[in-house]
Amino acid sequence: MRHELITSLQNPLVKRLHQLLERKGREEQDRFLVEGAHLVEEALNSGAEVLTVLYDEQREIDPACQRAIEKRSGELHIVAVSPAVLGKLTETRSPQGIVAEVKRNQGNWTEWMKSAAERDYLLLLVDEIQDPGNLGTILRTAEAAGVDAVILGEGSVDLYNGKVIRATMGALFRLPVFVHPLPELIEELQSREQARVLVSSLKENSFAYYEADYGGKLAIVIGNEGRGVSEEVARLADGYVHIPLYGRAESLNAAVAAGILVYEAQRSRKTSKK
Repeated sequence: MRHELITSLQNPLVKRLHQLLERKGREEQDRFLVEGAHLVEEALNSGAEVLTVLYDEQREIDPACQRAIEKRSGELHIVAVSPAVLGKLTETRSPQGIVAEVKRNQGNWTEWMKSAAERDYLLLLVDEIQDPGNLGTILRTAEAAGVDAVILGEGSVDLYNGKVIRATMGALFRLPVFVHPLPELIEELQSREQARVLVSSLKENSFAYYEADYGGKLAIVIGNEGRGVSEEVARLADGYVHIPLYGRAESLNAAVAAGILVYEAQRSRKTSKK
């Protein structure tokens, strides 16, 4: 493990890492930043490809992060930096004193499907979600509910947006997440896997969420915060499901709706096995 001290905002490494705060920089470098002791620890312990860890020279490295660093094999660049440098690489108002540079890994959807072909599974498909907090909460909830994988459709907020990562509370490092065009993926699920696709929708022929059939190989689709699931995706559905509104609200938050549906799906699936 290599250690060094950086105090200049003009340092080439600092300039390069600063670019990772923007989507363009993340896509060009195929890397992203994680900030905060908990998330850095999660990244290190998950087996994610952590390349660099930077910590505030005026603080000690968080003990849990230090233990995770010591467990790592292979080259890991450890850098002490000034508070000013750390501030340039973080988005929160009160940085926790540690940041990690991590290689993006969106996984191989084809390989995942091969490994899951012989069993039933529950997938969550996310269609053009725009709010990073919503996406992060959806991923955190999906992991808690035991969803097997999440697929993020084109046109959604960047999976590696800092707010998304912080809202996942580490779920991003434990849950299989793929980025893939949803129409193509749905057609593959239906034709090759004989999976069913339930779309969250208020269409007249939709079932209340507690009446739907959640058995077998199943994918649930959650749509955009404003307009819901796109028509291109909705027309491919095997069925529609909605969450009744008993109060005066016109709609539910997308992350809340996703949570209700995936937990009901798991409740139903587990009940049917008894």
